[in-house]
Amino acid sequence: MSEQAKKQNTYTSGFKEPAVKLANESDQPIAATARDLSQNVYTLQTWVGKYSKPKKSA
Repeated sequence: MSEQAKKQNTYTSGFKEPAVKLANESDQPIAATARDLSQNVYTLQTWVGKYSKPKKSA
């Protein structure tokens, strides 16, 4: 028997950046936003860390 390899999805920044914006601006937890987007919560958290603009300190 052979095992089928899982297909790894590749998402463009055109998908990731709006998803990050939604996660940052939403009042709901990031897990709920990830569910709404049919994404794994850890994937969305990684995107948020990578694509969020750093906040300036006062």
